This record gives sequence, C-alpha cells and structure tokens, in this order.
Amino acid sequence: MKKRTKPLPAIIAGAAILIGGIWMINESRYPNVPAFDDHFTRKFLNKDREVNDGFYEFKSKTGQYTMWFPEEYQLLHENEQQYVKEGKVYERYRAVSNSNELEYMTVEFSNKIKKMNLFTLKDCFESNLIQINLIK
Repeated sequence: MKKRTKPLPAIIAGAAILIGGIWMINESRYPNVPAFDDHFTRKFLNKDREVNDGFYEFKSKTGQYTMWFPEEYQLLHENEQQYVKEGKVYERYRAVSNSNELEYMTVEFSNKIKKMNLFTLKDCFESNLIQINLIK
C-alpha cells in the first residue's frame, strides 16, 4: 500500500511560504530608516520622495498640508490623545526621536482657530513713542 502525503499540511506550508515571501518583498520597498519601521508613521510618508537629506514628505490625513518629516522620528499612537484628527479642520500629533526619547515634536493644525493679530517689535516701539510724545 502506497503512503499518501496528506494535502492539507502541504497546502498550509505552501501558503505560509508564499505569504512570507510577499511580506518580505513589500517590506523591502521602504527605506531602511526608523520612520518607515513604524506602520502607523509609514501611512503619512511618501517613500519615493526624500525631500532633503534625512527628511521625507509627510502628507497630513486632513489633506490640508504637507511638510518635511525627519527620518529618525516616529508618530506616537498608543492612545487616543497622541494622534487626534477631526475631519479636515483639525489634526494634532506628537512624534518622538528614535535616537533620544527626550527629543520630540508636537504639531497642531487647526482651521478653527482665528488668526491672531501679529505685531512686530517696530509696531510696539512706535506705539510707545506716540505715548511718550503725548506726555511731553
């Protein structure tokens, strides 16, 4: 009597090898930098566009802006307070450096906040000069 190989284990092993190969090919498409090691951060970055040495193009999930993102940083996303997005009008996140956890950046984008009245140092001095002239 011939011994027959059971087809189910062979199919499972073949599928595992195929899936592993596809995963390895997919992972090798990304640059070998910390920002692309994190799957969450990777969703924001354009792997094909290194805008400057050590920076990649970051596209906001609001679609309202792009910026240069350092390759050694990763977005924090363990809880709901670390990445917040409300439609196309608000986005806030914090990113931390892989080389030094004490180095981090916080970015907040909002269309809701009205523009503040900006003034220059010259404006400040001119208003004080006018007040001084009135006193004399």
